[in-house]
Amino acid sequence: MKLSVILSARALRLLLLGSLCLNVLLGAFLLTRALEPLRPPMAVPAARLVELAARRLPAADAETLRAAYRRKEAEIAASHGDYLSSLRAAGRLLAAPQVDVAALRETIMHAREKRIRSGDLAIDAFLEVAPQLSVDGRRRLVESIRAR
Repeated sequence: MKLSVILSARALRLLLLGSLCLNVLLGAFLLTRALEPLRPPMAVPAARLVELAARRLPAADAETLRAAYRRKEAEIAASHGDYLSSLRAAGRLLAAPQVDVAALRETIMHAREKRIRSGDLAIDAFLEVAPQLSVDGRRRLVESIRAR
């Protein structure tokens, strides 16, 4: 009789521990979902951003936007490549046995400048076509921004 009581108590403890783990996991999931709208958006590659905007535009406006992007695509890609190289350099500094904080800071700031430059090129492509977009196309873009 005592052996079955001991096994029951052990099984009960395991069940309680399992229940606690599941509750923590469920709570973390629900908290993550609740906080999702408050999280800042991740950086979106220029090509994807252009395509997201183009999908909201009438066909003629979408093609105008895509053409403007294609004209700057090589420059944007080169700038993005510079950014990725800078990130890799920062990663190598961070992975070193002794971290040179000054060099790491300089490299990260350089990467930041490259990322901003890449974004500025994509913005330039958009600004180039903004006056050419139809009123309906501009209205659709504004509505998609307001929906967020």
